[in-house]
Amino acid sequence: MQQLPLVTVIIPTFNRRRWISICLDSVKAQTYPNVETLVIDDGSSDGTVEWLRSQPEYSHVRIHEQPQNGGASVARNDGIRLAQGELIVFIDSDDALLPNHIETAVNVFREFPNIGLFCCDSTLIDAEGAVLFDGRTWHEIQSEQRKQSVQTGFRSLSNIFEFSHIFPGFTLPKAVFEKVGDFDQSIFPMDDYDLMLRVAGAGYNVYYHGEPLALRREHSGQCSGVANSIDTCEKQLRALHAALKRNPELRTGPAAIKRRLASAKLELALSRMIAGERAAGLGTLIQAVAADPSQLIRVAHLGRGRLRRLVAAA
Repeated sequence: MQQLPLVTVIIPTFNRRRWISICLDSVKAQTYPNVETLVIDDGSSDGTVEWLRSQPEYSHVRIHEQPQNGGASVARNDGIRLAQGELIVFIDSDDALLPNHIETAVNVFREFPNIGLFCCDSTLIDAEGAVLFDGRTWHEIQSEQRKQSVQTGFRSLSNIFEFSHIFPGFTLPKAVFEKVGDFDQSIFPMDDYDLMLRVAGAGYNVYYHGEPLALRREHSGQCSGVANSIDTCEKQLRALHAALKRNPELRTGPAAIKRRLASAKLELALSRMIAGERAAGLGTLIQAVAADPSQLIRVAHLGRGRLRRLVAAA
């Protein structure tokens, strides 16, 4: 009988005592039996560590305390170094895994040995755990907005450049990090997208599973939320340009690559306008349209009145 590989679930947390038990319970409920649970507390001040250590049902959890808050990427990187598992699953402490996530991922890695990253879809929930958007998943919503669907199976570097995947449930062999490097805190919260591009660019297969195997919680405290949209858009462009520098063959690829860059610039332009940065937003919008005139269609969909309000915003 083939031995089941050890899988380490890394859970970075910072002041998420409200939700971490839900996350840990979801790991404990996995149908796959050989799991190490590793919580990296990133300097929480809400008593997370003390509470976890007082709960007998979480006595199996390994807890590592960071002396101060260094950011989610730093916590994940420390988790990678401490992990004993052959495979590593990432889930944030305000999110959760569905029971068959790890079993599904392990089966895919067994079937396709050269996979460097397994990712999946996520159902979106609110702060109280209620399902959002009538149950439509993250990829269903993104596919509708981008008018581009993504099916279960392998995804090339150019595919990922055009359409990224949501982070909850990212699963990688620990050995992959030795080749591509760890998460980059300087590009957070787009560090997951940057990692995905680096894995694909290094020659590994990336496998997307279209079934939602995780729950992604939407709430006001997220670093990638609406309040931080300008920073997120700027980091997205950094990740895309870094991928082009590492893999220059992308520049000679399909026209969709150019459209993706222009689309990212347009997203940044609109974020700046919404935030009241009128001049910077207009300048970025002009750059986006100059790079890809088809972005005018997206601008037109805003409606003349709404665009005028954005341009005139203080």
